[in-house]
Amino acid sequence: MSEQIVGLLALMKRRRSIRAFKSDPVPDAVITNVVEAARWAPSSANSQPWEIVVVRDSKTKEQIQESVKRVIARIKELRDFPFLRTFTGQYLLEAPVQLVIVGDPRFEYVSMMHQVEPNIEQFAFWGSVSMAIQNMLLAVEAQGLASVVFTNFYPEEVKRILSIPDPLQILCILPLGYPNEMKDPRPRRDPNSFLHWEQYDPRKTRSDELIESAHQDPYGVQVKEY
Repeated sequence: MSEQIVGLLALMKRRRSIRAFKSDPVPDAVITNVVEAARWAPSSANSQPWEIVVVRDSKTKEQIQESVKRVIARIKELRDFPFLRTFTGQYLLEAPVQLVIVGDPRFEYVSMMHQVEPNIEQFAFWGSVSMAIQNMLLAVEAQGLASVVFTNFYPEEVKRILSIPDPLQILCILPLGYPNEMKDPRPRRDPNSFLHWEQYDPRKTRSDELIESAHQDPYGVQVKEY
């Protein structure tokens, strides 16, 4: 393999979803590089349907955290699994920086598949922003920092806090900082379990029982069976 692909795969394998951060400030240059990585992500018709709000102000972060608390309380009303019992989302507040990822859903209609196939049409928006997020996560890792995709908040509440207008949507928040924990890699599926040559092999379809098990305890030991 070439040095380029070896280095790229090493970076991807090294990346972790980190939920504990040091208080050390994040330099502006780091944020600039992360944003630059997003800028070069592929997007449908080169629409680039993303906006990024950088949040450092402690009062603003506290306001966002109130929305986080309400969401977590609601989740705990609906379900119970071991990870959730101690989950507070406090690490979002620990991170010196929050990158709020905003998407413009009007760009769904830019797709050539508009009014042809809804799922693919929606990918013009959701897929484009997701590819920018992945670029950002890799840029964070390449600079020795850490992040995680955080979605446990009420988007409309955070939109009001940050004065984000309609019809824009908040997709997630990326807390950004220097990691304060080390993690082993999570289990990964064997490529042979999801790789199909020429035709789909139905024998590789994961069972409904596995999906239900994951639904009941998504962070439990059964993820090793994915």
